[in-house]
Amino acid sequence: MKKIIFFSSIAALLLMASCHKDNRGNNDGYVSNLTFWTASNCSPNPITVTINGQSSIMSDYFPNVVPGCGTQGCANFNLGAGSYSYSATNGDTTWTGTVSVDKGSCTLQQLFCSTGNVTFWVDSAANNIQVTMGGGAANITTAFPTTTPTCGTAGCASFTLHPGTYAYTAITSANIGYTGSVRVGNDSCTLVKLY
Repeated sequence: MKKIIFFSSIAALLLMASCHKDNRGNNDGYVSNLTFWTASNCSPNPITVTINGQSSIMSDYFPNVVPGCGTQGCANFNLGAGSYSYSATNGDTTWTGTVSVDKGSCTLQQLFCSTGNVTFWVDSAANNIQVTMGGGAANITTAFPTTTPTCGTAGCASFTLHPGTYAYTAITSANIGYTGSVRVGNDSCTLVKLY
């Protein structure tokens, strides 16, 4: 009877050992960690990354430090070794590319945020108009009665922002106000003339 119990115990241990999942994934390689991150706040919307039929949300950004694999706020994946195509979007910007993952490794893939420029201008008395948009403020101090300025021209109120739609307000020294919204595109230059 003791031999049967002993044999049954050994058989149970062997069965448990064969069912134990160790960290192996595809292609008989180890599962690798892949983490997508960004150093700047690309927009108020989180970034959804999709790779190999899986999606993960990047809800934070890391301006002062490179995060490690698996860091909360990053888009994290566990994949077997190989080369993968990915796509990511926050509703305003789309990223696509390919990333290679080595067996048993930690791979960090940074997404870079593009910006666009919005420049506010007037063609008559500037009167030091203060424009507020995207959490910042700038002043129009020069009028352009005969020419149209370009983005970033001195004397205009210029903003560099990540893609998205932004509300703005402008107040003249005579308390005349303007309000509206403007869409910022990737690597764009948008001129807004205040009348």
